[in-house]
Amino acid sequence: MTQALAQARPGAGSTGLHAVYDFELMPYALGDVLTWNVQTAIRCEELGRARVDAYVCMDEAHPSSLYQRELVTAENCGLLFSELFGAFGTHPAPGGIFLYRRRGEMLERLRELAANDPAAADALADYEQMLARRADEDALIRYFTTHGHSHERINACAARHGRIPLLRASMGCEPDVAAIMGKRFAGKRIVAFHTRQRRLDAGYGGEHTYARDSDFLEWYDFLRDAQNRHPDVQFVALGRLQEKPLELLRLENVTSLRAWGLGLGHELTLMLHSDLFIGTSSGFAAMANFSAVPYFITKMTPESCRAYGIEPGVERLPFAGERQFLVYEPETRDMLMRLLERGLAGVPPRHGDRGPTLDPAIDVRSWEWERLRWSHPGATTTRFYTCDLYSDKETTALLWPKVKEARTLWRSGQSDRAWRMLARLEAVFPQTHGKFAEFLRLKAALAAERNDRQALEHCERALRQLADHQGGMHDQLLRWLRRCLARGLPWAARARHGWRRKHRIPRKLAEGLRRVVFGSR
Repeated sequence: MTQALAQARPGAGSTGLHAVYDFELMPYALGDVLTWNVQTAIRCEELGRARVDAYVCMDEAHPSSLYQRELVTAENCGLLFSELFGAFGTHPAPGGIFLYRRRGEMLERLRELAANDPAAADALADYEQMLARRADEDALIRYFTTHGHSHERINACAARHGRIPLLRASMGCEPDVAAIMGKRFAGKRIVAFHTRQRRLDAGYGGEHTYARDSDFLEWYDFLRDAQNRHPDVQFVALGRLQEKPLELLRLENVTSLRAWGLGLGHELTLMLHSDLFIGTSSGFAAMANFSAVPYFITKMTPESCRAYGIEPGVERLPFAGERQFLVYEPETRDMLMRLLERGLAGVPPRHGDRGPTLDPAIDVRSWEWERLRWSHPGATTTRFYTCDLYSDKETTALLWPKVKEARTLWRSGQSDRAWRMLARLEAVFPQTHGKFAEFLRLKAALAAERNDRQALEHCERALRQLADHQGGMHDQLLRWLRRCLARGLPWAARARHGWRRKHRIPRKLAEGLRRVVFGSR
């Protein structure tokens, strides 16, 4: 079964370069996919081609490479690919991406292409030779090193041309990231960071790689200190939530795009717009390496140097920019603070004001308008907050139809049913009912009818607390509540029916009561 994930199938004479990524020969690994992207982009330029058409083989009969046989199975390889797809979308010369679940079908298509394209024929011959030797572990290691791990070809390109092809924003992710940067992070300096903590999620395996994990205590102390010393810096934790210590995510100056429902492609795109990246020598470091973003890559090891094709101790890659450095010093709180201050020296906060902030009041009628302030053309989300206030606001918005239903029941004379509905809302969401003005208005009217002085007094106290943020309507209701308490609850019951002319209540007072209880609409 073949699934074309981008663009139509290229025909004979296409100007695309056809490149293969087979997950039996190459791992499900962010850094290796990004390195493969750059290597194939270099080959594309050398041949004078316009784009790279990626042929990705995820054959369930051969799901895993030499390095991941204990992790990757036929049952989970599809999930691992879907999580990794955003990395393929950063290719410097993006063409089509074709996913094959049966290797035979992909080989058939590649042979068709090779018949009229010498470059495709060379790539196919290399691929088929490797397939014939895939029982040879040494041959597998050489193939993986050449095509996805080593920087040898990339360094040679830099030596010849003084540059390399740089990775792009992942396909389709720019609008969401633009909204985040321009709205949620306006007025901030953005530092993307990656503290590899593979040991937190045993489901991903890799015990032999735990030595590459960052020092949690040093990072935590550093981030906590940075909140006080550099409050205009917003840190964005990259990577799977399963590897993120919850204590880290609770820090005020730390957030994660994954917590907002966004994915790897968004994180890679945000890195390109960040003011600085700091992180261990791992997958996200590859995105920094092959971009223009300023960075400090920490926890450099002899193994990392071999992959990068440099001598241990060398501070910059052959193609690195002026503000891109490798760090061999052990991670400590003080060292990380030095890197932060050095990397952000002279970098101003983002242009514009501090962006839309959450109104401290919970006003269900203005909620949609408030959220529209965060919208951005083409963006798929405006949900950039995970705080308690945002939670309360969206909860009241979801409960608003229930309050209106209770109000309709009350107006039709079914006060007992309306009261029970409000009691249920109050029992299930006790954290919001005291901040929900419309709820309190209706409850006050029902309490007056039921001669429930305690409930009426509770509504008065709650609305008094809201009055600082929402004057006007609440002030009117507070005056009415005080009259109820002063004159007696039966008076309030007569006032509640006044606009229906069932009792001789002044029309102006009755109309004011109607507006206060039901709102201006």
